[in-house]
Amino acid sequence: MSILKVDTINEKTSGNGVQIAGHVVQVVSNKASTYFQSTSTSYVETATDIRTTITPKYSNSKILFHCGLGIGAEESGSHDAQVSYKLYDHTASADVSNTESKLRCYDYGGNGLYMQVGANFTIQIDSWGTTAKTFTYYVKKDAGIRVRMSDENKNTYMTIMEIAQ
Repeated sequence: MSILKVDTINEKTSGNGVQIAGHVVQVVSNKASTYFQSTSTSYVETATDIRTTITPKYSNSKILFHCGLGIGAEESGSHDAQVSYKLYDHTASADVSNTESKLRCYDYGGNGLYMQVGANFTIQIDSWGTTAKTFTYYVKKDAGIRVRMSDENKNTYMTIMEIAQ
């Protein structure tokens, strides 16, 4: 068996890059900082400052999303508050998560409620080539008066990693 020990790896031809399977090629990240509020029962984009764009360097890379959504739902009566959310490919106008995730809070006291929670999820997809794409979050109110994110929360973020294959 042979052992190869090196201090550095340099590419032979500029611009070709060094692609080592399983290694992170690049990371792009974004964090929301603006207030968002909606009363829509249809999916709407959250604050546009969370839009995150990545251009894969290699056409066969895997793309890993680590998502955090600090979100709240409000109800003023004796009803439940419920919010649905999803990761959305803004470039292709398509749902990336392929599912509808929900946050629900029950109001048993009848005095109204406000729930603020963090939803964290990870999604892996195969690469789509080397075309730039922009991703964002979409939410809708299923029950309650409104859904909102505030700049006091700081828990809404998106981190996208390209993993070499």
